[in-house]
Amino acid sequence: MRKTIFATVLAAGLFFNAAAQQKIGHLNSLDILQSMPEFKAMQADLQKQKDAFTKVLEGLYSDYDKKQKELQTLANDKTTPDAILDMKVKELQDLQVRISEFEDKVNNDLQKMQSDKLKPINDKYLKAVKEVAQANGYAYIIDIVSGAVAYYPESQNDVTQLVAKQLGITITPAPQTSGTELPKTGGKQ
Repeated sequence: MRKTIFATVLAAGLFFNAAAQQKIGHLNSLDILQSMPEFKAMQADLQKQKDAFTKVLEGLYSDYDKKQKELQTLANDKTTPDAILDMKVKELQDLQVRISEFEDKVNNDLQKMQSDKLKPINDKYLKAVKEVAQANGYAYIIDIVSGAVAYYPESQNDVTQLVAKQLGITITPAPQTSGTELPKTGGKQ
């Protein structure tokens, strides 16, 4: 009789232990992204835009070099009036400011373009990760590139409130992100 009870308890314990274990997977978001046609198209579009901006910047740099050499020549000529030198220095400074402002605008435009184009790619990636996780019984999928969790079941195993209670604090929800993060940062879908 004792052997039967022990065997039953042992079998039940093994059953509950197996049920309590969760399946964890991992992925390489960089490999996935670089293989997506949409990501390749985004990179090509960004490169095309960068090339156009580079051409304009090279023209501005060329003008700057030309004006700088002209100023140097005028400064070396002792007969050049100060008014002309001051005007040329001002022109050079104005051009330098325009170049700097253009570089800032270019960087902002490229970042915005990347963010705008990356959002649907990121959404598609995260949707696929979620579908694979749910279809194959994964509780968590970790991105080996960033170490972030790319998928987790939102409604299960969240201990946030328990930890907050232990700390004696009240959780204030964080603002939602814009969704323009790179998939390698992980996140839930």
